[in-house]
Amino acid sequence: MSYIPHLDKALLKGLIAVLPLALLAGCDSEPQAVAQVKPSVKVLEVTMKAITPSEEFVGRTEATQDIKIKSKVRGNLLKTYFEEGSMVTKGDLLFEVDPEQYEAAVKASKALVAQSTAAYETAVRNFKRGEGLIEDNYISQADYDNLLSNKLQNAAALQSANAELDNAKLELGYTKIHAPFSGRIGRAEVFVGDLIIPDQTELVNLVQVEPMWVNFQLPERVIISAQKAAKLAEHDYSIEDLPVKLRFPDGSEFDETGTIDFIDNRVDATTGTLAVRAKFANSNQVVVPGLYVTAIIEAPTVQEVMLIPQRAVQEDQQGRYVLTVDSDKVVKRKNVVLGKRYGVDWELEQGLEKGELVITEGLQKARVGAEVDYEMDTVQPFDENDS
Repeated sequence: MSYIPHLDKALLKGLIAVLPLALLAGCDSEPQAVAQVKPSVKVLEVTMKAITPSEEFVGRTEATQDIKIKSKVRGNLLKTYFEEGSMVTKGDLLFEVDPEQYEAAVKASKALVAQSTAAYETAVRNFKRGEGLIEDNYISQADYDNLLSNKLQNAAALQSANAELDNAKLELGYTKIHAPFSGRIGRAEVFVGDLIIPDQTELVNLVQVEPMWVNFQLPERVIISAQKAAKLAEHDYSIEDLPVKLRFPDGSEFDETGTIDFIDNRVDATTGTLAVRAKFANSNQVVVPGLYVTAIIEAPTVQEVMLIPQRAVQEDQQGRYVLTVDSDKVVKRKNVVLGKRYGVDWELEQGLEKGELVITEGLQKARVGAEVDYEMDTVQPFDENDS
């Protein structure tokens, strides 16, 4: 019974003596070094690219003609001849106002013309008789003057009756309301049986969609730049000579090219802009009035500029910058000044030199001052298919 406890104490003393030696031996051994793996990135070389400078402006489409059709005569609406929202052609019949009272007015005017014609012809015959009688002194000068006056009065009455007939026919013609130009018609504002009040009741809206206008504003700086470019150009040109392209809100571009057909004669003092209008044929009626679009004006000359991809540009409190790789494969930060945007790229104004390597992929792995392995990016700047 006393042997086992004695043995346990001996083992415990041995463990206490050996354990510090084992710990010391463990501290003296060195762990194996783990080789560091350099992050891999993709880079693009900064090069000069030939581009056509352009400016973009927010604009709004406007119909070349946009009217509210009204009646010129009073009466109840008899019939509507068009389909709402459809395209109509100039001269198409749109509405008809009850013509009954105007037909009656034409008949009455015709009767008055016939009566006035008979009176005038009688007065002419009497006057001719008087001319023969006064030569033989059978009538006095006063009687002759009365015959002349009667002829002139009846001539005036006949002229007035013809004018009334013309007016009655005109008002009868106004009972049928035709499209003044080709375009897209809106929703009818009246219904059959409604009382139409002339020049007051709005019947329907009609807009002309071929051609279509786009209104936008040119800032002062663009005007000055355009004037300088025109002076430096080999061939004289004006703003009106520049083609205008159109981009829709969904990013797609209109397949037609427009021309500038109006430039205001002064700069707006409150906004510092000049009102400009471009015209597009809109032959397929794709553009509708009231649409917000982007008007793009391209310069007539090609320029050499440096471009860098948007995905290579980062921004912090110090501004925009890119990460580059030098000849020793070390990552460096370069602050940059950017100009206009072309597709998926920025124009580089300051910060880099031609031939430098800009990191385009693996930015999250690259650290300033650290070495990296890199390969050339296959996507070239100004490739609009690049996502």
